[in-house]
Amino acid sequence: MTMNRRTVLKASLAGAIAAAVGLSLPTSARAVEVGEARALIESVVGEITGLIQSGKSAEAQRLEFSEIFRRNAAVPEITRFVMGQAWREMSDAQKAKAENALVSYVGRVYAGLLNDYQGQTLEVTGAQDFGAKGVLVTSRARGASVEDSTVEWQVSDRSGSVQVVDVVAEGVSLLQTQRQEFAAMIDRRNGDVDRFLEDLAAGNVAEG
Repeated sequence: MTMNRRTVLKASLAGAIAAAVGLSLPTSARAVEVGEARALIESVVGEITGLIQSGKSAEAQRLEFSEIFRRNAAVPEITRFVMGQAWREMSDAQKAKAENALVSYVGRVYAGLLNDYQGQTLEVTGAQDFGAKGVLVTSRARGASVEDSTVEWQVSDRSGSVQVVDVVAEGVSLLQTQRQEFAAMIDRRNGDVDRFLEDLAAGNVAEG
């Protein structure tokens, strides 16, 4: 089932945090300590929660959110994944542009949703070693006006440092959702990747 990104994200604070770190391809992982994986998720959760409560301007939140994404994400791998089939035909210059555009897009779109999560809290509830797949960290978002929701984080150190390799919010992979949306957006631009990347950087990907 394909779900609209905003519908998925508005389910909980966890959705916004997942977008910030949502982070590389769901492939095999090296061994990573359960405690280290859990500590990563707790740190990111704390950083995003602090940003929500900071009272900073929208522009300041956008910039900080982008940096959180850049620090915690394997940006080249994520970009390659969400660009899908278009990636194989892109030039090196386009690929570099796509990486920067994605970072900017994450800041513009997802930081703009932070106010929707005021009053919600996210708690890490467990972590389990999944061998070659890494560590699965489970968290639950709670809020007075919304139903509790669950987010699972698959963590590995396959890129050389401990990172999230997949995020599933209430059974929906945010990476898969974004990949599908980007493919549709490129199609609406008649396959014009350069035009899409310009719109991506500006946060205008929903426009045809």
